[in-house]
Amino acid sequence: MTNNIESTTDRKPQQPLFAIPVVGSSTVFNAHYSAVIGLFPDKYFDWAVCDIPYGIGVAKMAYLKETKTTVKQKNGTRINPNRNKHKHTFKDWDNATPPQAYFDELKRITKNQIIFGADYTDWTGLGKGRIKWNKGFSEGVSFNQFEYAYCSCIDYEIEIPLLWAGMMQAKSLSEPIVQQGNKKLNEKRIHPCHKPVMLYDAIFKEFGIYKMKVIDTHLGSGSSRITADKFECEFVGAEIDSEYFQDEEKRWFNYKRNLKLALW
Repeated sequence: MTNNIESTTDRKPQQPLFAIPVVGSSTVFNAHYSAVIGLFPDKYFDWAVCDIPYGIGVAKMAYLKETKTTVKQKNGTRINPNRNKHKHTFKDWDNATPPQAYFDELKRITKNQIIFGADYTDWTGLGKGRIKWNKGFSEGVSFNQFEYAYCSCIDYEIEIPLLWAGMMQAKSLSEPIVQQGNKKLNEKRIHPCHKPVMLYDAIFKEFGIYKMKVIDTHLGSGSSRITADKFECEFVGAEIDSEYFQDEEKRWFNYKRNLKLALW
């Protein structure tokens, strides 16, 4: 189910914009998170699983336009992994992190929160619990080896290893640092901060997020939505950017179509 509503900075709209979805459904909005959060009563969702803007300007980084870099294969030949790279438009959405009011409202409507990027904020009320995503590559590259997510239901750090570096992607959850050999099976990135479905699979499995109510306020590539569907969760997502939203919708449509084909 898709809902297109006017983006707004109001925390609580005057009128409800949609009926609260039924369990097992997947409902997304092309809207600012505040227009969606305000629709729900206290503790409606079991989990918030979000990847917020880090405020580091990633949507303007040069690598998004890179198309000429080649990679040497074991047989000595070189290929261009960027030949079919998704075309990104430079944008301003990552200039700042969400304010304290966002975190306060998210806590109001959810029982538990997992938030990538929380350590880039100055929010009060963050606990000690962290998920450390080990991307499986060595030092010397331009990207961080690790990313951290705040997790409200623990007071310690857990590590989730999952290879994710350019063309190097994990083979499976059972072999998370083994590289997928068939590059045609690699997950295509459609967002500058694209996180793999397999990462969300690992998180949902780790915390037993099954047949629960989940919200993602910054939907982005829609990976969290796909995992929520696989784990039979009721899902609500919000994405303010129309371009990203349409790309996510195409990805969701293809995912659901492939599921149906697999059943035939």
